[in-house]
Amino acid sequence: MKKILIGVLALSFCSLTNAEIRSKGNFNYPVTKRMTNPLFVEFDSPMFESDSIGPLYTADASAHVWEDGRLYVYASHDMEPAQGCDRMDRYHVFSTDDMLNWTDHGEILNASQVEWGCPQGGFMWAPDCAYKNGKYYFYFPHPDDEAWWHTWQTGIAVSDYPDRDFKVIGFLEGAPREIDPCVFIDDDGQAYFYNGGGGRCFGGKLKENMIELDGEMVQMEGLEDFHEGTWIHKYNGKYYLSHADNHPGADGNRLSYAVSDSPLGPWKDMGVYVFPTGCGTDHGSIVEYKGQWYAFYHNCDYSGDWGLRSVCVDPLTIKEDGSIEVVKNWGDPYKKPFIVNNEEVIVEAENYNTGGNHRGFHKRGFDKIANKNYRKDNIGIRKDKKIGNYVESLSKGEWMRYSSEVKTPGKYRLAVRMKNGNPDSRFHVSINGIDQTGSMAPDANGEWTLVNVADIEFQPDSRYLDFRVENGEMDIDKFIISPIN
Repeated sequence: MKKILIGVLALSFCSLTNAEIRSKGNFNYPVTKRMTNPLFVEFDSPMFESDSIGPLYTADASAHVWEDGRLYVYASHDMEPAQGCDRMDRYHVFSTDDMLNWTDHGEILNASQVEWGCPQGGFMWAPDCAYKNGKYYFYFPHPDDEAWWHTWQTGIAVSDYPDRDFKVIGFLEGAPREIDPCVFIDDDGQAYFYNGGGGRCFGGKLKENMIELDGEMVQMEGLEDFHEGTWIHKYNGKYYLSHADNHPGADGNRLSYAVSDSPLGPWKDMGVYVFPTGCGTDHGSIVEYKGQWYAFYHNCDYSGDWGLRSVCVDPLTIKEDGSIEVVKNWGDPYKKPFIVNNEEVIVEAENYNTGGNHRGFHKRGFDKIANKNYRKDNIGIRKDKKIGNYVESLSKGEWMRYSSEVKTPGKYRLAVRMKNGNPDSRFHVSINGIDQTGSMAPDANGEWTLVNVADIEFQPDSRYLDFRVENGEMDIDKFIISPIN
């Protein structure tokens, strides 16, 4: 009973009623389950300093295809309950041979195994892995001092296997004290190492032994709005550097990319390929598997909490000219997208996206698979004799999404018919994951009210609208979008 109580308190602390308490976990690795986005939450994980069990939350996916023909994902691990990024204490590795059935090979490394690491543990941030000369080299950022923010090293662990028996052998001497290591091996066998954060990206050569730099690293030139999360892949003789940008606002980073004729640049910015996912950060990898390119990244659609992220994967399309199409990860419209065409349009709140291979609606307490149609269970929808159906009791971290088709771009006025009895309630509205309204505080009168939210701008490529609750609780009836004459 004590163990279950601890878990309930933990969930209450971080407002995670959707993380179902499990009486016991399956930690007999490897364990395989069939799953879609978000990935890996069907696997079990211990909670932080607790014997209770919850979903396995992962981020910062590093995806590789090794010689055994399987695709492997090396990911960081958000511990529950969330506390920023300082409880990222261990790494898991996953693999698949069909992109549907995923195997969790278990934990391959944690902070306690790093003798030179910071005394408080944690801070096992985004890793990468490389294979050369019959060995697997695992690179991970970790501070070597309590003052973690400026004492990062790039640790190196080595194994004969891709999924187990990694041993820490030290760190990469001479590398910038930055985060997010990335290793790319070119067609000629030359290995390159990259890292960086806070707006700076560095690159350089590795020696044949994969554990020493071959010369000094240099700062990459030509990147625009670089934040962190370097990833390198090659396509048709061109080098692609993808990264998270510095996009401000409540919904977080986008993933952008640049191209070059050289693995060390200079680079030419090519724009965004993943819109903000609503969880503050993003970190991606791009890989080809069995003739299809894939984009890995993370969101917090399952938890509703920025500190409890989940790896996702979607097909990636590289066009004939080498440019990358924006990854479609916003789900499918319930019936059809709402049309923006210089006339008033009413979007009923209950007509949120079905999700497709993603989620189009998040309400804590309902752990449903991503491609389930929530309306079959009438979840979150209530009926009022006067106004008809509405979405009930959306609270902090919960959201709804609606696909759009823009025929007449421009500025439109957004109003929301809602009921709110909490004076602390706040929300914002985003288009393509970009905050359009700022944090809004609706009138707390407990009655149905038409709230004039803001003037928002629809672009030709505006694909979807999100309504996200930041605090409090509210009922939503409909959205009214009107042209500004």
